Amino acid sequence: MSIDLQQIIARFLQEHGLGDHPVQVGFSGGADSCALLLALQQLGQALTAVHFQHGLRGDTALQEKAWCRKFCEQRKISFIARDLQVPQRKQHGETIEEAARRLRLEAWKELSENGRIPVFLAHHADDCLEDLFLRLARGANSSGLTGLRKIRRIGDVLLCRPFLNIRKRELEDFLRAQGIVDWCLDDSNRDNRFRRNAVRNRILPELRRIFRSDAGLLQARETLLQDAKFLEELAEKQLPQLCSRAAWQAVSPALLPRVLRLWLLQEYSEDTPPSASLCCRLQKALQKVSSSGEIIPAGGGRFLFLDKDGLRRFDPQRHALPVRHWDWQRNPCLLLPEINAFFMACPDNWISPEIPGKVLAEERFNYAELPATLQIRFWQPGDCMIPFGGKFHKKLQDLFTDEHISRDQRSRIPLLLAGSSIIWLPTVRRAEFARTINDHMKITLLYGFFSPDSNNIHA
Repeated sequence: MSIDLQQIIARFLQEHGLGDHPVQVGFSGGADSCALLLALQQLGQALTAVHFQHGLRGDTALQEKAWCRKFCEQRKISFIARDLQVPQRKQHGETIEEAARRLRLEAWKELSENGRIPVFLAHHADDCLEDLFLRLARGANSSGLTGLRKIRRIGDVLLCRPFLNIRKRELEDFLRAQGIVDWCLDDSNRDNRFRRNAVRNRILPELRRIFRSDAGLLQARETLLQDAKFLEELAEKQLPQLCSRAAWQAVSPALLPRVLRLWLLQEYSEDTPPSASLCCRLQKALQKVSSSGEIIPAGGGRFLFLDKDGLRRFDPQRHALPVRHWDWQRNPCLLLPEINAFFMACPDNWISPEIPGKVLAEERFNYAELPATLQIRFWQPGDCMIPFGGKFHKKLQDLFTDEHISRDQRSRIPLLLAGSSIIWLPTVRRAEFARTINDHMKITLLYGFFSPDSNNIHA
C-alpha cells in the first residue's frame, strides 16, 4: 500500500499557510521530484515545474530536460527550463558544488519574484541521512547536521521540503501506484569519487548490513534537530542584546556560531553558516584583554570590526583606519592592534626596544627631515606620492597594480605620512622624501606583524 502523499502535503500546506499560494517545484525528473509534482497537482495546487541545467553532463542532461518537458506537457503542468552554465560562471575559489548552489539560489530568487512564490523541493529522509554523514565529516554542529529543514528562508527565497520524513522507496511506490514506472536516473550517482555518492552507495549500505537498520540514525537526527532548534531560539533571543564587546564576550561558545550566523544574515542578507576559521578568529579576538578595535577577515573580501561597541561591518574603502599620531622619539614602537601590525623607529645612536614581531619591511630616512610626529592611516582613492628615485607624483592605486597587490591586501597596508605627504607604503615603495645623504643622519623605520596571541604585546 503506497503512502498517502496528498494528505501529507495538504497538512504541510495548512500548517505553513501556503494553501492559497501558487508554488514552484524543483523538477529534475527523478522519482522524488516526480512524486512531489504529481501530489501537488492532484491537490489542485497552482504550480510551475522548474528544471535546472547545470552544464555538467552534456547530451544526457539535454535528454533529461526533454523528458521533463514532455512529462509536464502530458499533464498540462507549466514548465520552465533554466541553463545555469555552472562551469563558465564558477567564481575563483568555489567548488563546482558551491557554484551550483549559489547559481540555483540566484535563479530561485528571480523566478520566485524575491520570495513571493514558495519553492518546493523533494529532499527526503534518505537525503537527510547522506547529509548527516557529509556534514559530520566536516565537523558541523547540530544545526549543521540537521541543515535540511522542512521550511527555511535563505535570503529572499522560501524553501519548502515536505518529504523529509519520507523514504525514497515510499516515493517510488507512490509513483508505481499511479502507473508510472519510468523516471530519470542520473548515471553520475554511481560514481563513488563524489563523496555523496560514496556515502549513499558504500557507507550507508554497510551500516544497514551491520545494524540491520538505519532507524537509529533517523532518530538521532530528530534528537539533534530538537537540540539545534532550542539553541537557535536562544541565539535569536540574544542577538538584539549584542550592542557591546562585553555582550559578545558573554555569549556561550555553543551559541556563538549561531548568533554570528544570524548577525551575518542581518548585515549581509546571506543565510550561510560562518566558517569554523571565522568563528575561531572571533573567539580569539573576544578573549583578548585589550579593548582596542580589531579587524577580523570574514572571507570573500569581507571584514568585520570588533571594539568596545561590539561587532560591525568594516569596509576598508569607506572606513579608514583612525589616524594615528606617532611621536617616534618618545614612543619608538607603535602598535596597530586593528591589523596586528607595528611600526618601530631605530636611530643608530639609540638602544632600541625589543622588536615585538616579524619585520616585513624597513627603510632609512634622513633624521633631520623627519618631523617629530608622523601620521598613519589606510590608503584612500586619490592618494599619491613621489616614488623613490622619481620626480613626479604617482597614484598609490597604480603602485598596487604594478606590484600585483589585490584589493583585499592593499586595504590592509597602512601608510606612513609626514604632514600631508605619504613617505612610505610598507612592503611596496618608499617616497623620495627624506633621502639619506650620509650614515650620520639616518634613522631606520621598521614595519611588521605581531602575533595576537603573544603574551608580551600590550596595545
